[in-house]
Amino acid sequence: MEYPEKDRPRLGCALPVAALRGASGCGVGEFADLVPLGRFCRKAGIGLIQLLPVNDSGGNSSPYSAISAFALHPLYVRLEDVPGTDGFSAETSSFRRDVDGAPRFDYPGILSFKLSVLRRAYDALGRKAASDPALAGWIRDNPWIRPYAAFCALKVRYGGRAWTDWDSMRDPTEADIGTFWKEERRECLFHAWVQFHLERQFRAAAAALEDMGVLLKGDLPILMSEDSADVWAERRFFDLSVCAGAPPDMFSPEGQNWGFPVYRWDALLSEGCSWWKDRLEQADKFFHAFRIDHVLGFFRIWCVPRTEASGSLGHFSPYPLLRGEALQAAGFDEGRIRWLSRPHVGGADLRAGRRGVDASGEAARPRTDEGPFDEATTARIAQRYLDRIGSEDLFLLRPEVDSQTAIRGLEEPEAVKAFLASWHADRALMAYADGFLPAWYYRDSRAYRSLSDGERDRLEGLLHGLRVEAETVWEARGRELLSVLRDATPMLVCAEDLGDVPDCVPHVLADLGILSLRIERWSRRYKEPGAPYQDPAGYPRLSVSTPSVHDTSTLRGWWEENGGDREEYWKLLGLQGSCPARLTPEAHEAIVRKNIGSNSLLCILQLQEILDLDADLRSADPAADRINVPGTVTPTNWTWRMPLPVESLAERGKLTDRLASWLGGRG
Repeated sequence: MEYPEKDRPRLGCALPVAALRGASGCGVGEFADLVPLGRFCRKAGIGLIQLLPVNDSGGNSSPYSAISAFALHPLYVRLEDVPGTDGFSAETSSFRRDVDGAPRFDYPGILSFKLSVLRRAYDALGRKAASDPALAGWIRDNPWIRPYAAFCALKVRYGGRAWTDWDSMRDPTEADIGTFWKEERRECLFHAWVQFHLERQFRAAAAALEDMGVLLKGDLPILMSEDSADVWAERRFFDLSVCAGAPPDMFSPEGQNWGFPVYRWDALLSEGCSWWKDRLEQADKFFHAFRIDHVLGFFRIWCVPRTEASGSLGHFSPYPLLRGEALQAAGFDEGRIRWLSRPHVGGADLRAGRRGVDASGEAARPRTDEGPFDEATTARIAQRYLDRIGSEDLFLLRPEVDSQTAIRGLEEPEAVKAFLASWHADRALMAYADGFLPAWYYRDSRAYRSLSDGERDRLEGLLHGLRVEAETVWEARGRELLSVLRDATPMLVCAEDLGDVPDCVPHVLADLGILSLRIERWSRRYKEPGAPYQDPAGYPRLSVSTPSVHDTSTLRGWWEENGGDREEYWKLLGLQGSCPARLTPEAHEAIVRKNIGSNSLLCILQLQEILDLDADLRSADPAADRINVPGTVTPTNWTWRMPLPVESLAERGKLTDRLASWLGGRG
């Protein structure tokens, strides 16, 4: 869907569909609930609704763990609008009464109920559903549905197990999928029938919003779950030898291992990126704009070996290798190269139980806080897990235990495993087939710290040259891939460009007209003393500004959890008096209005921030309003619900009038 008036500033509202509390829903938001939300937005002057991903994520409540790049989530279907479900209306009404009052929604329970009703309705319709010409035409127009439906049918057959654990059809050809479709046509058609009606409902809601003048913005996760229909059926596009993740940072010193396979971009480009183009064309049925999650992955991705549990020993890909010849030319002989690339455990360290570099990065030197091992433990470690170097009092980790997964699987006390893991991480260079890459914490390694000043200077010179070369490679890769995405549809392209951002990224995004992201609490002038906050009025025009997102606390949560930050931000607000420990309604309004007045083309407020502007809707505990806490798996993640029926939002006259009065140029 074409994004109209691309140079017009707009105010938007962000939320997961599931968070909507509809009067006709089954305890969770549904596509049809977007229509009454649109009525509220129109009255408040909000011109855009941004949704979290709406793809089917199977049994995982995280919308960023999609099992299909194309299929919609059955959780968002309105049962009453699907043919054949009228026979289950009493059961549905009873279920709705049981679950609708809960502050959080029961993801597995509601999904199971909806799928149960859909399957029984499909069975009751029998041949009438299977022979529907509209369904047949839709299947012809959507080639992705056959592998997706076959994948779902096989999931049912194998009790929900991952495709890697199936007894058959683990590596199917297109012909294999076609044969399975014919053999299990009725089961496959069920999953196609569900998607057919989901798309109808979503398109109807999108059309109603467009008639109101409210645009829709989607969210496309860059990566796919390994246990997905796409990885299963399109294996040539995915590299399963490594996992995608993120390098260590101040929030995650061990880095992150997301467990998702990475793309084989050369394979995708050889076919004209047809898979990505098809994915965007599917999104174009519903959205005027879309957010690219982790856009940095189109420039380079953090790859973590399958043998590693955390992200600390990953590496960027693509990245030029440091060749052995270059190291030797810089004065590092084979022994010195081995010293840099393989952890060396000193005998004194072993006997004292001293650790090497802590994999979390929090300790950059040997630790002695736990005391020495006893003689039996020391002997066992040396005998089972280490190889002595000649007659020296120096050891190497044995190859079979030189990985985090191997060490974690040992039947040893935690202190022993922590000792081995710390030395496994203690290396300056990581060896690959025909070269080396720098470890993230290479400067903290024993090997690096033992180098002479001259050796350090020469090594740093080599590594700096690699980084400069990498920036050139990343810029070319990002420009090529993002040009394909930008030109594939008339949707407006927005990027989530957070993290360790290469220097080339802002230039490429600006050149291509792709909006960057500015999260207010992290938008600071870090190179200046005190890292003062940037004023939103100075944000780039081609950007999306926001005070909070689904992976952060809300404004109130941030304010009340981070005392040091709020004092600094108070100066930017220019309000009278001392900084309050609790975010007052006046300060909250000032922050929201400052964001609305930003220079960004789009200002997006989470629904929670909007509701907090109404004293009657302001939640008692801002921590309960958080959508997700990254790195955790809890029943509260992804299950937040708005506290009142969405139909009544448009009736909150004071709230809509206040928002509309603040819009200025965004009206």
